Amino acid sequence: MYEVVLVDDDVIVIEFLMKVIPWQEYGYQVVASFQDSNEALTFLRGNPYDVLITDIGMPKLNGIELIEQLKNSNINSYNIILSCHDEFTFAQQAIKLEAYDYILKESMEESNIIALLERLKNKLDQEHYTNHQHVKVTKLLERTYKNDDVLKAQKYVQTHLGEKISLTEVAAHLHLNSSYFSRMYKKETGEGFVEYVTRVKMEKAIELLDHSIKSVEVIAYELGFESKSYFLKIFKRFYGLSPKLYKYKDKVSINFNTKQL
Repeated sequence: MYEVVLVDDDVIVIEFLMKVIPWQEYGYQVVASFQDSNEALTFLRGNPYDVLITDIGMPKLNGIELIEQLKNSNINSYNIILSCHDEFTFAQQAIKLEAYDYILKESMEESNIIALLERLKNKLDQEHYTNHQHVKVTKLLERTYKNDDVLKAQKYVQTHLGEKISLTEVAAHLHLNSSYFSRMYKKETGEGFVEYVTRVKMEKAIELLDHSIKSVEVIAYELGFESKSYFLKIFKRFYGLSPKLYKYKDKVSINFNTKQL
């Protein structure tokens, strides 16, 4: 439902619009009505709405001034003007303020108002659809960029396994804020970046233990660990046993379960 606000110092006009027009049948609901334009301005500045239907010739703040105040507050809506024949000059000013349309009170009939509302609803629907599509495309592009950053980060890790890899270093490589990169990576992959680095290094350690005769000390060095003891600590925490046990004992007899950090 598109939300409508009515403003007219003539209570009869307000009652006519409220009771005669079947708003909900045409996709609208009147969320507020005012006879005092200053009260209307306060409400319009503080609440969302889609359509304003306002009289021009009102005391305190006339319809033109009301629309101008809203424009100055950067509030955008579709404005429909109610005017009398002798206020046509005002109506012209309202059109210059990009009012959607105006209705002459002398010829104000249900059918005319409904026809106007139907035209406006088509425009609002199209605008809503366009905005929705824009949001979808924007989200898709953002996700594409994020996925691209994830792939770049993972490629960096794969090609720098022999180094000590930090989150800050990789974020800088991608020209991203480190906190943002950390949150984004976890959100996109379900795994923290530091955990990913550790997992990849541990998987490479298993590969080296299985297919080479390199010592544990050399493997630790080749995977960028500060010391053999730190490598042993991480390996045991990750796999539940030491590299020596993994390499030389009968693997079938060992309850070997990979633990995820």
